[in-house]
Amino acid sequence: MDLLEKFSAVEIRSADCMTEADRQFCQRQQEIYQDAAEGFYQIAVLWTDMYDNQKSALSTPENDWDGKWKQKYLVSGWWPEVKAGAMMKHISSLHREFISTVVSYLNDTYHLTLDADDVVDALLPEESYYSEREETLDWSTLTPVILRYEDAVELILSWFDGRTFEEQAPYELVERCHQAGWRKKDRQANFEQKKNLVKIFSGACGCGCHNNYEQWHISDSGRNILKALAYFETGALGQYPYRIDDLLSEKCRLWYDLWEFEGCTKLEKIRLFKNGRMDIRFSNESYAREFVSSCLGTVW
Repeated sequence: MDLLEKFSAVEIRSADCMTEADRQFCQRQQEIYQDAAEGFYQIAVLWTDMYDNQKSALSTPENDWDGKWKQKYLVSGWWPEVKAGAMMKHISSLHREFISTVVSYLNDTYHLTLDADDVVDALLPEESYYSEREETLDWSTLTPVILRYEDAVELILSWFDGRTFEEQAPYELVERCHQAGWRKKDRQANFEQKKNLVKIFSGACGCGCHNNYEQWHISDSGRNILKALAYFETGALGQYPYRIDDLLSEKCRLWYDLWEFEGCTKLEKIRLFKNGRMDIRFSNESYAREFVSSCLGTVW
């Protein structure tokens, strides 16, 4: 059973996936988000009632068209006019801010790549359109929405096929490395292993010219392979050995085609080629075979 199959075979309970620190963070965010959302709902309802009452009492055909009646008690130089539609848009933004905060915490804590918009879109009921100029709302047709972090967690875990947060990140890393090692068009390997050398045939890097010097860059697929190499070397997520962090630099300005890793146990050197090939040399053949089987995969 290879590494991806081992991940898929795991069954867990949702309650076991969050630490006490996770729960405390999410519960605190839940409290302050809910307090803000419910407070703005109350303000919007109150303002709508005030608006309707003032308009009914003060507006006339002569002053209704330009809203002069509002200047009597609702609007002044010290207090601008409040729009109920704009208030509803603000409340909607609170839902997204809350979920984004929870998702960002999970991404940072567990090295995940979750998209907060995917979570919000799945949890938030279809919203009505609100114009910022809308002055009144029929609250009898509106149901206040408060999202729950527990529902977000349950949804996210349902995407993991039984994996915990801690197991999902290495699974994603291995899966991205696996995809980088195979050609989609014919499902053939884009690599080969010969003794302690693993060759990525194409698409891993590129070469250009900057100030009359050759300048190298690593492609997205090459970066996924490098991140998997770092995990293979250290056994820890987000820890990049010396020189691998240079190869993964966001600046993408690499001046050398040969990178040696003296401080590594498993990884020995990497050489880049102008045709996109990347040669990865391990300290022995056993490590090369292990990286292929655990990260690149032996089948599509």
